[in-house]
Amino acid sequence: MARDLTTNSLSESILDLVRRIDKLLSDQALNPRQRILVALAGVPGSGKSTVSHALLAELAKCGIRDVAVVPMDGFHYTKKVLSTFEDVELAFQRRGAPFTFDADAFVHLIKTLHSTPVTNQDEPDLVIKAPSFDHALKDPVQDEILISSRNRLVIIEGNYTLLDEMPWRDIASLSNEKWFVDIPAEVARDRLAKRHLAAGIENSFAQAVARAEANDLPNGDMIRSRLIKPDVIIEN
Repeated sequence: MARDLTTNSLSESILDLVRRIDKLLSDQALNPRQRILVALAGVPGSGKSTVSHALLAELAKCGIRDVAVVPMDGFHYTKKVLSTFEDVELAFQRRGAPFTFDADAFVHLIKTLHSTPVTNQDEPDLVIKAPSFDHALKDPVQDEILISSRNRLVIIEGNYTLLDEMPWRDIASLSNEKWFVDIPAEVARDRLAKRHLAAGIENSFAQAVARAEANDLPNGDMIRSRLIKPDVIIEN
């Protein structure tokens, strides 16, 4: 059953997530080779990265460091690929919508993380590579994220990691826990407009607001309407 954390501060929510992770790691003792996967979804601008960074810091305080975060952003289609779409203008206008991601490649990575056994210190450290996203270049960078086979826990972060559509829904079925970060639309709009402006995606705040309203906010509405039921809801 989903837990609504709207009355808690973010720090209290993070501590709750740490407790949940601790329980997952304790249960993992029964099957130490199986990696724990947590799907961390959220609407655009909700602060998923803020949550994951705060969680990593708190886990480190508890001595839990064999954790990796895999963002979905690296699976944006490149500008070169978008330029081959039938409607090129729409593809660039809607960049960030589900169809502008290589969802099959992302899901394949999650399946690899799920099927690759956790290794201990006496065994070879196998490296699984994932792409990152360069906001200056506005394109993915291949193989920049390195995930060790010794990472017992991987947090899968992205807008569509709990989207009830193929192939995205496979992520939820492979995950031990499902978390969702939400935020009021007006707060998301302002955050996203500032982000678009800072990244040079738009040249004025008014244009940045228009982009958020035309693309990001509708994506958020779609995510909420097609959301696989999470175990935890965090109002950031």
